[in-house]
Amino acid sequence: MARVKSHRLTIANTRQTIDCGTSQTILEAAIMAGIDYPYACATGNCGTCTSHLDAGTVSLLPRSDASLSQQQAKAGQTLACRARPRSDLTVTWLSRGGG
Repeated sequence: MARVKSHRLTIANTRQTIDCGTSQTILEAAIMAGIDYPYACATGNCGTCTSHLDAGTVSLLPRSDASLSQQQAKAGQTLACRARPRSDLTVTWLSRGGG
């Protein structure tokens, strides 16, 4: 049984669908595709890349609890810089800033 090496990532803000490798974060895939995804630290400490996970599942890399609370995670939010796809995804970034 072959492992899936990438998933389809749809970014609702731009209506673009790109490939996101299973070892990539949402943010890494978006930047590589030329999408101006909002972020600042890219290490899970600031929360600038907080996004709503509209569809799909992710696994999160270590991050600061201050940047994504348990309540935010339960509400379907994630950090694009720390989220790796586990299925095809649709996300909406919540920040109005640029990267």
